[in-house]
Amino acid sequence: MIRYHDKGNINTRLPESLNKKQGVLPPLGLAYIASSLEKADHRVKIIDAIAENLTKNEVKEKIIEFNPRIVGVTCMTPTIRGALEACEIAKECGTIVVIGGVHLEVYPKETLSYNFIDYGIIGEGEEAIIELVDAIENHKPIDNIQGLAYKKNNEILLNPARIVNNIDDLPFPARHLLPMEKYNSIISLYPMTTMMTSRGCPFRCGFCFKRESDKVLRLRDPVKVVDEMEQVVKQYKIKEIMFYDDTFTWNKNHVIGICNEIFKRGIKVKWEAPTRVDVIDEPLLELMKKAGCIRLRYGVESGDPAILKLMNKNINIEMVKRAVKMTKKAGIEVFAYFIIGYANETPQTIQKTINLARELNCDLVMFTVATPCPQTPLYTLAFQKNIIDYDYWQQFTLGKIDHRFPYFVADADKWIKRAYRKFYFRPSYILRQLLKIRSWDDIKKHWQAFKGLLFFSIHE
Repeated sequence: MIRYHDKGNINTRLPESLNKKQGVLPPLGLAYIASSLEKADHRVKIIDAIAENLTKNEVKEKIIEFNPRIVGVTCMTPTIRGALEACEIAKECGTIVVIGGVHLEVYPKETLSYNFIDYGIIGEGEEAIIELVDAIENHKPIDNIQGLAYKKNNEILLNPARIVNNIDDLPFPARHLLPMEKYNSIISLYPMTTMMTSRGCPFRCGFCFKRESDKVLRLRDPVKVVDEMEQVVKQYKIKEIMFYDDTFTWNKNHVIGICNEIFKRGIKVKWEAPTRVDVIDEPLLELMKKAGCIRLRYGVESGDPAILKLMNKNINIEMVKRAVKMTKKAGIEVFAYFIIGYANETPQTIQKTINLARELNCDLVMFTVATPCPQTPLYTLAFQKNIIDYDYWQQFTLGKIDHRFPYFVADADKWIKRAYRKFYFRPSYILRQLLKIRSWDDIKKHWQAFKGLLFFSIHE
């Protein structure tokens, strides 16, 4: 199984200079697929080309050394070019090639049109991949495998997307197959890892692509969540866990259950999570703080009410201010996300966003340029405003176009640079960060972040 480089072919507008400094996180999805295959008595290897900084030839050498019958590759739409290269390498090694990931729910036929790809997994892959491997090994029919895209008589056929209904049935991610020492985050303690306590999200933000599985919220048993926390602390000496749920506190009783289980076992590990400003309250924040929560990530997105409405965020500025104030009061750091250059943006609305970021005075912020992901309301707006052709991502997948998507707002990259500097280069902020320094590692992380901001550049 492979997670491959996106260097030189990534189609995003993420700040390149900051991306290089922020660290590398474990491929949690691949680790879940791998552990599910191991549970079914299959021999598995994960090649994380990104974490190990492997060249194309080194990836090929590792495939040849392991000599697998089947190779799986993960992909997203903006990074499809890198995933296709990985598939081509695997096919050159004589393997059966399976591709999966979010992208397959959007353009499965286009992806399987490449002759070096044999199968695709549509939706969540843990159950589908086991059925596919069993069918290949035992020469069984594949037609009825839910979540499978396959080729038959020169035709690409698609079965309905797969959803894992009971996520408690899944084994813990196969971290023993990952180079755990390679994973780090510029904002986290080392060593660190990622985890999930739920799958799915009930919200429908206009810029966010939703898979079929994303539309169904499923919660893990708090006991199993803390079992996994205990495992990573004992086995890998993890000091910080980054939860990667879509909305960690959507079900408050679930969070309370996790916190109480942490108290019950006396586990001492710091953790952070993403959530929304409208699904927290003071008692919950205080409980989370006591249970080890050190940081919450909020999608604030914009400082302009009209833009927030267009984004379908269903929040307002007062909610944002109240949530940030409560979080700080509980002693939890605040990390806020903002989008610059959304549809209908003007210099005035962008400036409101920058002003709000400075007013909130969060511990950390991230600004990104609006990205019209396929099958989102923002993508429809991009088409309506003649920003991109309606088949843009389809043509990009097929390799028929190479240009990155244009901005909604001229000079959006300059606005992003301005936003970062207006927030992070304030003397008061710099002084606050200097006072937090407790180790040589802190100094190195701050220096890396400073260089990323000073020599700011964005993917072009």
